[in-house]
Amino acid sequence: MQFAFFNLITWAPWMVLGPVLGRAYLGGAAVWGVIMAVQGTGAIVAGLLSLGRRPRRPMVIATVGTFCYALPDIPMALHATAPWVAAAAFACGAGASLSNTLFGTTLQQQVPPDMLARVSSLTLFPAYGIGVIGYAIDGPLAGAFGPQAVFGVGAAYGLLSSAAVLTLPSVRALRWRDHDHEADAGLDPMSPPLDPN
Repeated sequence: MQFAFFNLITWAPWMVLGPVLGRAYLGGAAVWGVIMAVQGTGAIVAGLLSLGRRPRRPMVIATVGTFCYALPDIPMALHATAPWVAAAAFACGAGASLSNTLFGTTLQQQVPPDMLARVSSLTLFPAYGIGVIGYAIDGPLAGAFGPQAVFGVGAAYGLLSSAAVLTLPSVRALRWRDHDHEADAGLDPMSPPLDPN
């Protein structure tokens, strides 16, 4: 549910209105291209730092990463200069990489293989099926209320929805599952993890 509306409200403005404001006041296509490259650099750096990591609470870390998706909307809502937008874009790329890596890994650890496609479709279809509406309506909304207002709503939803997910007991309680160690111990890797206490 978070990402169904997240893509609609938070991500679509960055993708649709970001280039427009990049041309209008940030310095044009060349500057916007650098900002996008900085975002990609953030993703690469976080991806490299994630290699071999096994956080005890992967969904907590993944959810913390989703806060970063909303960060580029903040300087755009404030009409900030290109360096601030680039810094937010770097954090966005890093958070997205971290979140996607740990969410995808956790999904494969926790969901039985014969159910993985079904569960994945239940997450991806609303995220993209509803999210793409933002690409159609953000232009008219920006024309009616101003792009800063659209970015402001996007930032607020992104931060608040991530905070709401972080409060869920199921997100905080989920632990990293190491299949190799469980198999060596004769445990069913699909059974609930042992209580470490």
